[in-house]
Amino acid sequence: MSIVFLIGMPAAGKTYWGTRVADAFHLPFIDLDAFIEQREHQSISQLFAKGEGWFRAKEHAALIALISMVKKPTIVATGGGTPCFFNNLKQMHRVGITVYLRTEVNTLVSRTAADEKARPLLRGKHNAIAVLQQLLKERERYYNQANFILQTENISLSTFEEIIRECTNRHSQQGLSLQW
Repeated sequence: MSIVFLIGMPAAGKTYWGTRVADAFHLPFIDLDAFIEQREHQSISQLFAKGEGWFRAKEHAALIALISMVKKPTIVATGGGTPCFFNNLKQMHRVGITVYLRTEVNTLVSRTAADEKARPLLRGKHNAIAVLQQLLKERERYYNQANFILQTENISLSTFEEIIRECTNRHSQQGLSLQW
């Protein structure tokens, strides 16, 4: 079993690319935030309102549950902070690969402008650029540990095809078999 985890900042395109890649390669797709909402019967915003630490504990539990239920190659879009808390990144590397969708802050700002209410860490903040720059500064050391780093402004489905092929080759060389 191998899972491809898409990681990166809020609005980096993890869900967008996750659904496109899954469709193109006929793989299951799971959005971790949607999985959490289904498990908890509340929105991410409602859960986050109880405190970031409380939310991160729920997120970690959901990630572990998701990992244990996935039985075939799957694309998973994580939340922006998922790899940065508990030992989530280590857990992701244990069962699959991580792909960091690196995105310029200006691109993130333009993508989140109409969606600030849905993004708990941006709600009520007057300077989205400063908030996103600070978040990126705090999180980038985790993101940079990804198996693959892609600049989102320059990727296409063919980029992922190359990654999947490379992953298959790398895992085959390690004696593991991936069925893509």
